[in-house]
Amino acid sequence: MQLFLFDVDGTLLRANGGGKIAIEHAVSAVTGETVSTVGVPFSGRTDPAIFRDVLRVNGLPDDDHLVREILRVYIDAAQDTIRSGNVEKLPGVEKLLSLLARRSDAFLGLVTGNVESIAYHKLRTVGLADYFSVGAFGSDHANRDHLPGLASNRAAEMSDDSFSPDQTVVVGDTSRDVQCARAAGAHAVAVCTGGADQSDLAATAPDLLLEDFSDPESAVDQIVNISPQT
Repeated sequence: MQLFLFDVDGTLLRANGGGKIAIEHAVSAVTGETVSTVGVPFSGRTDPAIFRDVLRVNGLPDDDHLVREILRVYIDAAQDTIRSGNVEKLPGVEKLLSLLARRSDAFLGLVTGNVESIAYHKLRTVGLADYFSVGAFGSDHANRDHLPGLASNRAAEMSDDSFSPDQTVVVGDTSRDVQCARAAGAHAVAVCTGGADQSDLAATAPDLLLEDFSDPESAVDQIVNISPQT
């Protein structure tokens, strides 16, 4: 049995700025200051880590109480700014997930910097939420490197199977996805659908580098053959 852990933004879908708008609103609402996210990296990072950077670049304290309050407001705001009209399912993704879900030797999960409720909200807007019953999220830990292990433990509890690092595959679109896979001892699949330069992703030495999922049958064949079947 293999565990396939998917990133959300840039890998399965694009929210086209809805999350960024919600973050700016939440930080401004909590602090009473007009803030900008210019200069704050978003790709591959957890929401709490992004909140702290937005506070810092705007000269505001990044204390834990503020971050908790921002998270609370953000969850409400994102329900409005992230809607079906501005979330885009990436080509081939649904077929790829469908093919994997049919396999008796595959279990699907999430590893994403999104907080859990927003990850599923995004997925529901494009009809992908039902493929995922387990995962690890930015609401679990601000450091993405801790998330594959958490997701693996949850998948084991739900499936009554254990997943070694060698049976675990992290699929994402940024260098941070590859990094968190390596930190967990898992295999890494990088896909060039999130805006990262292909040569930059290649430099992170993923086990598999795909241009996109436009040929889902071929992608599944390559992904499932990364780690051994048991």
